Amino acid sequence: MFHATVATETEFFRVKVFDTALMSKFIPGKIIAISHYIGCNGFLEIYRASCVSDVNINPTMIISNTLSESAIATPKISYLLSQAKGTFVNGEFVVFKKSERHECICYGIGDDTGKMAVVVYGRLTNVRCEPGSKLRLVCFELTSTKDVCLLRSVRHSYMQVCARGNSNLPKNHILFNTLLNHECWQYIENPIGGGKSKVCSFNI
Repeated sequence: MFHATVATETEFFRVKVFDTALMSKFIPGKIIAISHYIGCNGFLEIYRASCVSDVNINPTMIISNTLSESAIATPKISYLLSQAKGTFVNGEFVVFKKSERHECICYGIGDDTGKMAVVVYGRLTNVRCEPGSKLRLVCFELTSTKDVCLLRSVRHSYMQVCARGNSNLPKNHILFNTLLNHECWQYIENPIGGGKSKVCSFNI
């Protein structure tokens, strides 16, 4: 599967695409229609290639810089601490601490508003990250243990170590790279589960 972001001219949505054959639909400037998607935990989920089709009508849309910047912005830790448990988080954070345990790795992340723990399980424990690195997180769940808020990896989480100041993103994560480059956009017209949507798509 791969992650994507779709946006109307006024708001954006996170998408999980479970058929990798659809990567070919997500190319710069192309308009596609999405149907029979499922809304789940704040994501639109697409499971079949038949859910996405080409659209060649009214290909023009304008996404503001403000909206595109909001779609890729890393939330402040103070903001995360105020959010409901179960919220899914994307962003880039500086690691200041690392603790390896039997079944997981715990990282300490921080910014100018606070600190928070990130707990990583399974395949993501193979990602090599040391204090001082910047860690890019995709689809991490906000939760708590003993009244302490933290982020944890779940089934569809992804993480990558990136150079400080580097904004390039991995090729299997379409959502941010295109938004950063302001090259093309996905557009959803009716973001209600099961509805049909017009989308301007992209690839990287």
